[in-house]
Amino acid sequence: MSIETFISENFLIPLCRYYTPIGTLTYGIILVMAVVGIYKLLKILKIKIDKKFLIGILPFIIYGGWTRALRDYKLGIYQSSLFCSPPIYFFIFIIALFSLLIGVLIERKKGFGYEKTMFFVALPLLFYNLTLTSISNIQGFIIIISLVSFWSLLFFSINKIKPKILTRENAFILVSHLLDASATFTALTFFGFYEQHVLPIFLISMSGPWIMFPLKIIVVWPILYYIDKSKEDIFFKRFLKIIILILGLALGIRDFLSVSLLT
Repeated sequence: MSIETFISENFLIPLCRYYTPIGTLTYGIILVMAVVGIYKLLKILKIKIDKKFLIGILPFIIYGGWTRALRDYKLGIYQSSLFCSPPIYFFIFIIALFSLLIGVLIERKKGFGYEKTMFFVALPLLFYNLTLTSISNIQGFIIIISLVSFWSLLFFSINKIKPKILTRENAFILVSHLLDASATFTALTFFGFYEQHVLPIFLISMSGPWIMFPLKIIVVWPILYYIDKSKEDIFFKRFLKIIILILGLALGIRDFLSVSLLT
């Protein structure tokens, strides 16, 4: 097999449609490298992982999932392969990183918080997406909102009763992953969607779409609990939680809107 054929079969042809095992592994390696790189950069810049940082990156997380959903249902710019997954996330990563660096520079020169600069960079992008968005699948929208409401009530109640077992921030992260699970379950069960990722395809084929709920809970909750109990420094623990949040929330928003925009 030639290099051209290998690249075409594993990366170009599947783009926007499905993932191959080799593609999944490659993208995973790139993700790990990007995570390590941004971790070191944040340490160099002495940026704390706190509420301020979350405010700065949250609009870009929302924009990533939102844009990926719009790519499938709107004409024009979002028909470009750049807005498929995973290129869209690399693209947004670059924009977010650039706005962070500019924001840090402005903050240190003028005292204007870097998270505000990041927000103002993301705002027109979010507004443009809003002009393209019209919820048409009311049934799917209601099903997902109902499921997420149930999981939110459950996990935030656990937080109230047993905060040592599930902290408030961990409950928020867990609910973001249950948004993804709820949207995936709804899409596959009621609206004829198909799963693109390799591992979920295998699990769903064995058990059905409902497996996404226990899968998320069994995997994400213990990881968050272990992070809290580890002896690592607070910066590292919060950084890991941000990564876990991004993985859940970006995909959750994308899947939620993909169902809600269905005509």
